[in-house]
Amino acid sequence: MPVAQSVLAALLCAVSALVPAHALELAVAGGESIIFDQRTQACDASDLPDAPARAFRNAQGQMVLFAPNFRNRAFVGPDLRHLARDCTVRFAAKGARDPAMLDDRTWLHAFHTTDGTHVFAFASASFIPYRHGEPCAAGAERTACWRNGIVALRSSDGGRSFADSAPPPGHVVMPPDTYTPDVKNPPGYISATNIVPFQGDLYSIVWRRDADARQSRNCLVRAKGGNVDHWEVWTGAGFTPLADLASSGWKVAQTDCAAIGARGLPAIRGLVLHAASNTFVAVFQQRRRSLGGALEEGFFTATSKDLITWSAPRLLASLPLRAGPGDTGTFVGYPSLIDGSSPDRDFGTIDASADLVFVRFLMEQKGGRPVRVRELVALPLKVTP
Repeated sequence: MPVAQSVLAALLCAVSALVPAHALELAVAGGESIIFDQRTQACDASDLPDAPARAFRNAQGQMVLFAPNFRNRAFVGPDLRHLARDCTVRFAAKGARDPAMLDDRTWLHAFHTTDGTHVFAFASASFIPYRHGEPCAAGAERTACWRNGIVALRSSDGGRSFADSAPPPGHVVMPPDTYTPDVKNPPGYISATNIVPFQGDLYSIVWRRDADARQSRNCLVRAKGGNVDHWEVWTGAGFTPLADLASSGWKVAQTDCAAIGARGLPAIRGLVLHAASNTFVAVFQQRRRSLGGALEEGFFTATSKDLITWSAPRLLASLPLRAGPGDTGTFVGYPSLIDGSSPDRDFGTIDASADLVFVRFLMEQKGGRPVRVRELVALPLKVTP
């Protein structure tokens, strides 16, 4: 190829990479419903929504939904607006004092099942120094020096109970850096979106935190052919083996990943595929200035055709976000998208309608002192190609 043509080809590739995917129109289509109110429905003081809502359909055709705290409990029912709280703790980590075990506290984050009985799960696992009297020289906050990674769990009873896929630390699929009290935000994997099917493979977007916040990023992982015992990660040039499940536990081949999406894209919390248009939709929270200079905050969406290049964020619901650690007002967090009529058992696809599901944080007076309480909220959406 002549030099001029090769330069032109390179320029065209660069320009095409900047062209956003054909966006879908997602719009609020009705009033909100309260799925869970901590004040009236909590099983105990630790029962509160503390992660994005995730669901799968069990063998009886019931929706099983989690938005758990570290004691992972579920909602079960025929659909999103007719769920009953089950106070059974379906999984809880062992509170291990050893940082290397990554078995202190764990939050269920993503599910995959083909039959509603056997369920694979990704979970966000933490070692929390302050709980064990470990010093954190880098910061005094309760979240300082946390060691976070993604682990794999399994259920063989339709999600009524989960167990580690291998004895800790063999359950770790995406490990963090070694624990140190000198790094406030140690590098590691913090969260995973729900698992989404596409062309026979399974995908999830995970958030990798870096000690330098500007380098924290969304990363893409894939189970080729739907084999959840083998995961690959996008490195920028293609997919490479990430981890394989062996008899002794997960054998990790790669601990790093390349960023997907534009620089500065916040942690993606929910991911779905609009099957009719083969368009992926990501949802996340953000605070930014519009082109006109106005402050926009709340839940945003972005769309993609390939999970690598994403459109510019678009405001979906204008809602207050947390202003800081001392915020005593009302704010929201943990967004996800769920289409209750999805034919996918993992609710990884959407059609003409869906729900934006999120957590609302409120402050109330109890016994003369302010107390933070939470609600799990569903907001109906219309989806237009």
